Amino acid sequence: MPTNAFYGWKLLGVFWTVMFINLGFPAYGSSVLNTAMAADLGLDRRTLGLLFSGYMVMSGLPGPLVAMSINRLGVRVTLMIGSLMLVLGALLMAFAVHNGIAAGLVFGLLIGSGVATGAALASQSGLARWFVRRRALVIAILYSASGIGGFVAAPLLNQVIAVADGNWRAGWLLIAALSGVAGVLAFLFVREHPADLNQTPDGDDAPAAGSSSRSQHRPAHITTETWTYREALATPALWLMVLSQLACSCGYTLYLAHGIVHLKDLGHTQAAAAWSVGILAVSGLIAKAIFAALGDRLDPRYLWAAFIAAFGVGLILVVDARSVSKVFLFATCLGVGFGGSLVCMMTVLSNYYGTRAFPSLSGLALAINTTLSAVTPYIAGWLYDSGHGYGGAFYVLAAGCFVSALVLFVLRPPLRRELHIVASGVG
Repeated sequence: MPTNAFYGWKLLGVFWTVMFINLGFPAYGSSVLNTAMAADLGLDRRTLGLLFSGYMVMSGLPGPLVAMSINRLGVRVTLMIGSLMLVLGALLMAFAVHNGIAAGLVFGLLIGSGVATGAALASQSGLARWFVRRRALVIAILYSASGIGGFVAAPLLNQVIAVADGNWRAGWLLIAALSGVAGVLAFLFVREHPADLNQTPDGDDAPAAGSSSRSQHRPAHITTETWTYREALATPALWLMVLSQLACSCGYTLYLAHGIVHLKDLGHTQAAAAWSVGILAVSGLIAKAIFAALGDRLDPRYLWAAFIAAFGVGLILVVDARSVSKVFLFATCLGVGFGGSLVCMMTVLSNYYGTRAFPSLSGLALAINTTLSAVTPYIAGWLYDSGHGYGGAFYVLAAGCFVSALVLFVLRPPLRRELHIVASGVG
């Protein structure tokens, strides 16, 4: 294999395709499939919400275990394991699920764990090793895969159901086939480190690791120090950043679980409601474009604050979105807000704490956010079934987004030397 051409760009294409399949289709397409399944199996709103709660828990809770797999088995093997889990889970959804309990176990445990293992965490950890100065750009490109995947998946799976005479199981067969392709791509093309091909991060023009000129090529918000996982855990900034994403994560989970049925309650058709998920997914590309243009020039933390505020605006608009224009507007705000905030969180963690601690920190952040946000769909479903509607849940989460945006804007980045000064003083 020739080593003169920088392999990182080819690797980005592979990771993008894997993310397009293994995250875009299960995360966004399942909103359509599970809504059709709930109608077919006679599931109530609490049960529908519980399905997404289980999925969200397992799409993030295994994050620390996925990080261990990345560090011990490598990115390629981790992605292959995740793809295999998605194939198995999708086949079980297609052939073995006939009640709410079975759906919760398969969709929550297998599909959720497969997404956690075979998509974002491993892919972004791999790219962080291959890119330093262009890290914001490539991570923005990577996360565009989930948005485009969602834009394609929701209407496509809705059409698959229509062609199959209302059989939602046909959609899961398509997801199983696609995840099999993702696993093969990971096996054939993923490489772990630039050094494996006698290359350096960012390509031939980047300085070798440990070079004395290393810091000259890094903006001030990208650390030149090697943080350990334990050191990062000791910084208040980490916990403030992780928790600042929580209201956005809760709102995102709430909409994926109940958004389609909420819009149908407001008078929209199933097809129009399904397109709202597609708009949400693809509008995240606007955030990715903004992030790609600015994320390597200024500290992405400021962009993160702006994206979370935009998500809060979307949560307010969704409550009474009775017109098509309002659906487009709130879905765009939600897509821009969530799509931008997630890529910002991952990039900021990598920038502030370095690539050594990054897999474990990103796994921890996903575990906390997805686990805590997973209760939101169930609570919202219980409130709806109790006659309170969805409005209160949307408004509370919007307020949380605005507070989080303010926290991120004024946050002071962590400094490793200050951490050791404090530790020395305590000792």
